[in-house]
Amino acid sequence: MSILLRSLSLLVGITLAVPAFGDCLTAKQTNQGVLLTRETPFYSVFYKPEGVGLTEQRLMERDGSLQPVSAVYLHPLLVEKRVSASGTHELKYANAIALDDLPQKKNWQSATTLFINGKKSVSGTTFIRFDGLGEETIASCSYKVWAINSRLKLTKLPPIIFEHYYSPELHLVLRSVRLSPSNRPLSEVRFDRFQVGWGN
Repeated sequence: MSILLRSLSLLVGITLAVPAFGDCLTAKQTNQGVLLTRETPFYSVFYKPEGVGLTEQRLMERDGSLQPVSAVYLHPLLVEKRVSASGTHELKYANAIALDDLPQKKNWQSATTLFINGKKSVSGTTFIRFDGLGEETIASCSYKVWAINSRLKLTKLPPIIFEHYYSPELHLVLRSVRLSPSNRPLSEVRFDRFQVGWGN
C-alpha cells in the first residue's frame, strides 16, 4: 500500500467505540469529552465535541513507539484534517455538510480535494450512504445506530471504504469496519474502555 493511501486510510478511517463498565455513556457525558482506550496494541484517543463536529487527540503504538496524532471532524462521520509526524492531510468538500438527515435523504456526496501540507494533491468524490437502522451493543450497553457506508474515491487511487455504526444520540461512531473494494471486511475498530473527561 502506498504512503499516500496509508495516510488517507488514517485520515478517513479513525473512528471510535464506547465500551461501558457499569454505567452507560450518555450524551451529556460526551459533551465533556471521552477518552477511549484499546489495550493491545495500545491506542488511546480523546474526542471532544466542537459545534457539530469533533476534535481528536490520540496516541497509538507503532513500530515500538507512541505516536501522537490530532484531527478535526466537520461531523463525526466526516474528517477534515489530520496532523501527525508525517505532516498535515486535509480534505476539502465542495458541498455543504448535511449529514444529520441521512435517514431521510439516504445519500450525501461531495466533490473532494486532498491537500498534503497545504498543497493540493488529488481530487475525487466522497460518498456517504444510509444503509438502515440498528443497535450496537458495547459491553452491557446498547445504543440505536445508523449503519453508514462511507466511500472516498480519489483519482488513480483505490477507493477507501468504511462501514460506520453511528449513534445520533451520542454523536459518536461506535464501531467501524474497513472494507475492500469488493466489500470484504479487512479490519475493525473497537475499544476496551472509556473515561469521561481527560485522563488515562
